[in-house]
Amino acid sequence: MTGAGAAGLARLCEQLAVIRGFVDSRGRLPELERILEALRAGGDAARLTAEADELLRRCGIARGLGGLRGGHAAALPRLGAGHPVEEAHVCPAGGCDRVELDPGGTCAIHGRPLRLLRL
Repeated sequence: MTGAGAAGLARLCEQLAVIRGFVDSRGRLPELERILEALRAGGDAARLTAEADELLRRCGIARGLGGLRGGHAAALPRLGAGHPVEEAHVCPAGGCDRVELDPGGTCAIHGRPLRLLRL
């Protein structure tokens, strides 16, 4: 998936409760739920994220899922033996760019805890 697609998927996950409420208020919740079910079933994340983005645009959110800045922070190189230099919680399916530094958190799309990643 491209950087923009992964960022959009991360935003969908982070903001799902708000997005769900907004889309529901527009009477289009079944469309969102179909997209989420397809994501959970392992569907094409890039295509499905683009569909979610378009759904938000049709509901009146001009930027869709595009509220994040582009670009990615490069991963830190391994520093050899010892303790990790950073820990983050990331998408359990490895499908998006969501990163939470505080412990815990749940993927709203997959309904699973965020996965601990040590850099």
